[in-house]
Amino acid sequence: MIRIAVLADPHLHDTDFGDAAPAPLVRSLTDTLHSTRIFNESAAALNRALAEIAAEEVDLILVAGDLTDDGQPANWAAVARVLADHTARYGTRFLACPGNHDQWAMAGKPLTKGCVTEAGEVFSVGSAAGDVSCAGMRMAGYGEVMAHAAALGYVRDPRDLHWETPFGTSDRVADRTRTMTGPDGHSAPVFDASYLVEPVAGLWILSVDANVYLPDGRGGFLDCGSTGWPATLAHKPWLLPWMKDVADRARRQGKRLVTMSHFPAVDVFGGSVDALDALDPRPDRRRMPDAGTVKAIAATGIGLHFSGHWHISASAADASGALINEAVPSTIAFPAGWKLLTLDDDGARVEDRALGDPPGWSRFHPRYRAEAQAGGTHAPALDAATYDDFLDLHFRNLVLKRRLADDWPAAMAPLVADLAVADLPGGTGSDLAFAQVFVDWYRLRETGGAAAGVPKERRLLYQALADARRKNGQGPEDALLSVFFDTLAAHLGADAARRRARAILCGSLPD
Repeated sequence: MIRIAVLADPHLHDTDFGDAAPAPLVRSLTDTLHSTRIFNESAAALNRALAEIAAEEVDLILVAGDLTDDGQPANWAAVARVLADHTARYGTRFLACPGNHDQWAMAGKPLTKGCVTEAGEVFSVGSAAGDVSCAGMRMAGYGEVMAHAAALGYVRDPRDLHWETPFGTSDRVADRTRTMTGPDGHSAPVFDASYLVEPVAGLWILSVDANVYLPDGRGGFLDCGSTGWPATLAHKPWLLPWMKDVADRARRQGKRLVTMSHFPAVDVFGGSVDALDALDPRPDRRRMPDAGTVKAIAATGIGLHFSGHWHISASAADASGALINEAVPSTIAFPAGWKLLTLDDDGARVEDRALGDPPGWSRFHPRYRAEAQAGGTHAPALDAATYDDFLDLHFRNLVLKRRLADDWPAAMAPLVADLAVADLPGGTGSDLAFAQVFVDWYRLRETGGAAAGVPKERRLLYQALADARRKNGQGPEDALLSVFFDTLAAHLGADAARRRARAILCGSLPD
C-alpha cells in the first residue's frame, strides 16, 4: 500500500521576505480582499497542512503548482526551507509541478505589491516601481526557480529508480528548452519542466508542465494560464505523445501511474464556465478544457490526474470514464484543504481533508484593523473566530465584489443587490435574499457539491427554484436567470459527479 498526500496552491508569502526588504513585509487588507487568496497567513496554513500530513504517515507529498505567492526569489527560498525541514523531520519526499504563479518564462518580470504598516498605512513595494524599491520583488524565471526547486523532482535524484523528461534522460535546462512562437511570429526559447520519476518501486509520478509562455514581440511574454490545457496542446505538441508512451509503458511494466499538472484536464464545473461565456463572451475569462481537449488527454491513457489553479475541491471523470480529474483545494482559499491518495491491491482511493486552524493564523489582523479604520471601512472577515470562518467571509466578499463583475453580465448586479427569493417562481414564503443564493452558487461550485456552508433546506429550495425557472420566462432578465438556475442545478448535482469519478477510480489503476 502507498499513501500519497496531494497539496495545491500554498502560494507562500514570506513576511520576513529574506533580506530583500524591511521585515515584516505584510500584504495589505486591500490587496487581500481583492484577491482569490489570502497572503500573510500562507506560511501558517502550509505548516498546518504539513503537520496534518505528518500525522497520516504518508510516503510521498505531491504539490500541484503555485508553491509561491508570485515566484519571488525570497518566497522560493522560504518554501524550499519549509519543505526541506519537513523532509529532514519525517523523511517524506516532495514532488511538484510548476504553477502559473511560480515563474515567468525564462527571465522573469518585475512586480509591485501593496503592503501595510502596523499603523495601517498602505504602501507599495516594487522592483521597478513603488513607494519602496525592492529588487527582490520580482517574479523569477525558470532557471532561477529550478535552483530552489531542484529537490522537488525537477532534476535527477540519486534515490530515483527511474527519471526522464519528454526529451530524454538529461536533466539539464538546455536539453529541455524548446522554441515557442508567439501570435505575431516572434520566437524565443522556453524551458519545459515536465518529468517522469519512479520514487519508490512500482510507482510512477508524471509531472506535466502545462504552462505556456509565448513571446509577445516586445521582449516579453504572454501567459496562457487563463486558457490552460487547450493552450498546452496547441503549443507543446511533444507532451501528448510522451504522456501516451509513459502510460503505455506503465501498463506493460505493471507500474502505478499518477499524473499531476496545474490546470484541470476535465471540466470540473459541469459546463458552467461555457454557459457563462455563451451568455457574456469575454476573451480573458478563465477556461475549463473543451470536449476535444478532454478527449485528447483521456486518449493518452494516464487515467488519474490531479490539478490545482482554481482553488477548489472537486472530482470529475470524462464521459468515457477513462480520465479522472481530482481538483485539489488551496490552503489559503475557501475551501482550504488537501487530498489523500491511497494505492493498494483494490485500486485507488481519494479522500478529502479539510484544513484545521493554523496556529497564529490571525497574527497580522491588528494591522488589517488599523488599515480598515484608517480607510473608514469595516471588513466583516476580521470578525472571524476561526480560520475557516475567515476564509468563508473572504470568499463571500470575493464573490460579491469581484466575481459578480468578472463572471456575469452587468444586468446581474442589480438582481443580486435588490432581488428577493420570494419574488421568484418557486420562492414563495422564503425571506432569503438573492445575494445569498448567488454566494451559494459559488460555494457549491468551489466545493464540488459538498455543500460547505449550504444547509439542506437551502439546497432543496434551490432545486425548487431551478425547476420553477424552467417553466417560466418572460422578463428581460429571464435568459440571465435561466442560465443562473440551470448552472446552479448542475452544481447541486456535483456530489453525484464526485461519486461517479471515485467509483471509477477504485478499479481504474493497474495492479
